[in-house]
Amino acid sequence: MDIVSKFTIASDEGLHNLFVLKEAQIRGMYKDSVKKEQLDKYMKQQLDEKEAINDLNNLSTQMATVYINNTPAGYAIMRQSVSRPEVLTNQKVINYSVFYIMPEHDHDETRNSLWNKCLSVTQRYDAIWIELLQTDPLIPFLESCGFKIQEQSQMKPFDKDSYILIRRRNND
Repeated sequence: MDIVSKFTIASDEGLHNLFVLKEAQIRGMYKDSVKKEQLDKYMKQQLDEKEAINDLNNLSTQMATVYINNTPAGYAIMRQSVSRPEVLTNQKVINYSVFYIMPEHDHDETRNSLWNKCLSVTQRYDAIWIELLQTDPLIPFLESCGFKIQEQSQMKPFDKDSYILIRRRNND
């Protein structure tokens, strides 16, 4: 099995891969807890090509995609963001707005490949933070990478129970 993680740009291929992965992620997160009409409306908003191009071309955003045998298997989006957990005020932080691996490809090698690619960008920050649904299967993996649950929250837009996890630089 050939596993490689690469940075992704707003090319036709990059956008196609983003949309395939993002749709799988969102449907997996909400299919059993959100009405189909609400989910379809949200999906349409999230899969807007112009918005995705602007997002990926933003200098404060980077996307990494993990491939298995040249097929996209997961992705992460890292953002420098003004909004952050209060405990991180006045620190140099970055947000993983997404860290997702398709369930059929969720293996140690896949997770580690994507994690190491992300870490190559984020290791210079004081802290990394991410918000995940409390049912996300990647929470134990992220905890093994040094993330700690900081607080419980409600994830937008459907106000589902979530955790804010933080990894501080001294966890390297």
